[in-house]
Amino acid sequence: MNNQRKAHDEPAHSESDSKEFLTFVLGKEHYALDIMSVKEIRGYEAVTKIANAPAFIKGVMNLRGDIVPIVDLRIKFSVGEASYDEFTIVHHA
Repeated sequence: MNNQRKAHDEPAHSESDSKEFLTFVLGKEHYALDIMSVKEIRGYEAVTKIANAPAFIKGVMNLRGDIVPIVDLRIKFSVGEASYDEFTIVHHA
């Protein structure tokens, strides 16, 4: 019996090759982050404001003991309109 496999018998990708991504839209551009670099995804909650911070820094939030700055990239890069609703998320990378 021949132990060699033909090229068409080989799987195109193994499960270990597959990756998952967190995708988001900023203005008209689409971006993706490797999901393994994201610690947590949460809905937008009230933040603690920081005095004299730039407008794009909304404040800080306590995420499981880590004090994390909340940055609105839409404001930072002047793309899109900043609105906060039930679809707004915060991710901690």
